[in-house]
Amino acid sequence: MTTQWFSAWKQPSGALGERLRPGRDVHVWRIALARVLAPGSAEAYGLLGALSEDELRRAAAITVDEERARFLAAHVALRDILASYTGTSPSALRFTRDGDRPALAGAAGIEFSLSRSGALALVAVAAGVRVGVDVEEVREVDHDGLAARTLRPEEAAAVREPLTFFRYWTCKEAYLKVDGTGLAGLPGPSFTLTGGDVELDDRPEWTITELDAGAGNAAALAVPARPVTVRAFDWLPGRQRTAGEHRKGGVK
Repeated sequence: MTTQWFSAWKQPSGALGERLRPGRDVHVWRIALARVLAPGSAEAYGLLGALSEDELRRAAAITVDEERARFLAAHVALRDILASYTGTSPSALRFTRDGDRPALAGAAGIEFSLSRSGALALVAVAAGVRVGVDVEEVREVDHDGLAARTLRPEEAAAVREPLTFFRYWTCKEAYLKVDGTGLAGLPGPSFTLTGGDVELDDRPEWTITELDAGAGNAAALAVPARPVTVRAFDWLPGRQRTAGEHRKGGVK
């Protein structure tokens, strides 16, 4: 499966939210974190002022400079993206909790999920239905040990290298973000990887899709609805986007 990533667009007055058919559309945004706060990106740096005290406090608690910068970049982009769906300014957005899940306060029907790993972040946005997204930088890990502790036996038996483990893991994590149980819900339902829509033996109403987020990454999207149309976009910092600028993409 190939995920086609298209150039970002922004519409005024919540026009992007109006493009989301409730329970039928999901937009996924890919964010190259190094570009968000790149030197000379005055627009993106200005968005730092939109972050809440809680976001700044969480960033300050991160002791590794590069990781702190990536956290800030992910939340700057998240606010910019969600603002274009709600028709408000990034600084006006307020976040709350829906159980273990972050949620937008007062944003009628808009659901989102954020994941970051390494130099990349993904944001998924939907209307009227929960959504979960996860991305993992593929790296050397004790894949056999992790698979034995977190996957079902038949899934662990299929793991031969880190990539396969992370493909399973992102599907599980995306699912658990929607389910709201967190890692306590592992190993979750039984997954069969297909390279596209993942098969869930006892969840026929769900859509679990592997995303091609780029070389060296595994990623997946989960939505408790079917059928779902997924459109994928690259978030581009420091760019003026007009009301007529709009390119449709998709997952093929």
